[in-house]
Amino acid sequence: MKQDSLQIDDQVIPYEVVHRPRVTRRIHLEINSEGGLLVVAPRRMSRRAINRTLQRRPSHVARFLGDARAKQQDLPVLSYTSGEKHLYLGRKIPLLIDLRPGKRGSVHVTGEQIRIGVPQQEHGQVKKQLTRWYRQQAEQLFVKQLQHFSSLAAWTAGQVPVMRLRMMKRTWGSCSSGGVITLNPHLVKAPVECIDYVVAHEICHLREHNHGRAFHALQERLYPQWRQARAQLRSHGHIYLHC
Repeated sequence: MKQDSLQIDDQVIPYEVVHRPRVTRRIHLEINSEGGLLVVAPRRMSRRAINRTLQRRPSHVARFLGDARAKQQDLPVLSYTSGEKHLYLGRKIPLLIDLRPGKRGSVHVTGEQIRIGVPQQEHGQVKKQLTRWYRQQAEQLFVKQLQHFSSLAAWTAGQVPVMRLRMMKRTWGSCSSGGVITLNPHLVKAPVECIDYVVAHEICHLREHNHGRAFHALQERLYPQWRQARAQLRSHGHIYLHC
């Protein structure tokens, strides 16, 4: 992939441009596994236009890189072995790997452990079972919370919206113009308060498809603790999103 570069004071920062179908309006920044800068841009945007946009906000780019690289260093290297702790509802729970040759994989929470049965002691097998379990737990809990907050939101008329799950790298949830709420299964690793915040936030979007005053008034009524939960996601979200 071709690299471009950005000049900030006396520092030259190389970056790569990537395109994704869902990015259609403006660029956003990411870093790769080595800490290099990735610029995700609309396909129609030229490289010259991308560079001009970055050059107009050098301090923003530098601050993003500093923060993102610091967060990257926080992330543990996961081995998916017995004793390693994984997040569930804000708690760190150790894994117990149960080798069961010839049997199907399974996951159970027993006491203070996540017990994972696998036919062979292999990193990919354990990760696959744990990821599937996270998704199952997310679906059950998210449906319950959608039912709860829908019952409190007069604008839903008691109807629980359609929910979809999708693994996302940057987004916790979204609400389509057709009223379908999409939630990120990684959210099940966060405390329940964060799940409540995201669910309530998206239910407010059923009425207000923006973040204007009317939207924030609805959110304040439906989930007054939203500020604390949002702060938690902003400070720890990169850890919850780490597979």
